[in-house]
Amino acid sequence: MKFNKNIKTWLLVCLLAGFVMACSSETRHSANRDVEEFSAWVDENSTRAETATEEEWNEMEAEYNRRATEIEKRSADWDDQTKAEWEKVQTQWQETVGRSETRFRASEVEPEFDTERGDTIQ
Repeated sequence: MKFNKNIKTWLLVCLLAGFVMACSSETRHSANRDVEEFSAWVDENSTRAETATEEEWNEMEAEYNRRATEIEKRSADWDDQTKAEWEKVQTQWQETVGRSETRFRASEVEPEFDTERGDTIQ
């Protein structure tokens, strides 16, 4: 009888450990998948940012910030590869921000040119 109780206790411990490991693995996989999907979003929108209007750019930045904040909440579940991917994504986006801001500043500085008169408009 005591032997049966010990086996049942041992099986219960093993079963619970299996559930915990399965949940942890699924959580980690889900967090990794989120970073991969976000990386694809950044790739797509980095290209799109090169021709976006300022309004479109502001929407992209807001979306980036929203998604990045949401994903970072799960950073404790990331493996080393996902952490490296996250750093790469952030660097890529910061480069995109720099190019976009430079493009918008340049368009504000450039004077308009009147083709009929052949000079700049004041």
